[in-house]
Amino acid sequence: MILPPKQVEAETGLSNTTIWRMQRRGDFPAYVRLSPRRVGLPVERLAEWLAERENA
Repeated sequence: MILPPKQVEAETGLSNTTIWRMQRRGDFPAYVRLSPRRVGLPVERLAEWLAERENA
């Protein structure tokens, strides 16, 4: 399942700008391009990232 950016924001509690900045630094998984105007994040990548944050 691929989550749209708004749902990623809701799941993480982070704003779109914060996610974008973290992606640029390599601290957040990159979105997958679904079409020329749509991106999303596979739920597995988000779950892995959240698990890493819990363990840190």
